[in-house]
Amino acid sequence: RTLVASLSYLFLKQYDAVGLSLFNESLISHVPPRSKPNHFKHILHELAVLSPNGITKLGDIIESMIERLPRRGILILVSDFLTKESGVEKKLKLLVARGLEVILFHILDSDEVSLPFNGDIIFESLEDDSSIQLDPADIRETYQRAIQDQIKYYRSHCVKLGIDYIFLETSTPLEQGLTYYLLQRKNLGKHRAL
Repeated sequence: RTLVASLSYLFLKQYDAVGLSLFNESLISHVPPRSKPNHFKHILHELAVLSPNGITKLGDIIESMIERLPRRGILILVSDFLTKESGVEKKLKLLVARGLEVILFHILDSDEVSLPFNGDIIFESLEDDSSIQLDPADIRETYQRAIQDQIKYYRSHCVKLGIDYIFLETSTPLEQGLTYYLLQRKNLGKHRAL
């Protein structure tokens, strides 16, 4: 939320139009793009009332929204991207083909990356009503490999499609991650994976 609010604020300060679409399996909320400074309060309100739940289906959302997106501009996707969707690269390619500059922020909590817990624990899904009881030590190595594979999956597809890919852990101060990205973008040109 802080990342989206910060980027929205920066763009609005430049009098760029900013919109916001929140989704999981379907569109939850949409704030049409506007460039007026008071538009920021509408974006903040939607972010404040957001209650993340449900499985994210990025490919389906892109397909359903592609026609209402502008033919040029910047589209920033922010998610944990924990679901590996087959065919998502084709949907991302549609965005690029539409003339949009796409930036993908892949955000994970440090605990989601390392699974540092020990002992018998019940893990409850934030996306549905499922839960599982296990000792993380039993699956840690396999889990960490799966997370790294997921990061590589999105990074490689983004690089191939000319999409900026930025992986950030929540333990990294936002200003540090954002500053690093903006400096790299300025110095190296577009379309890198960080």
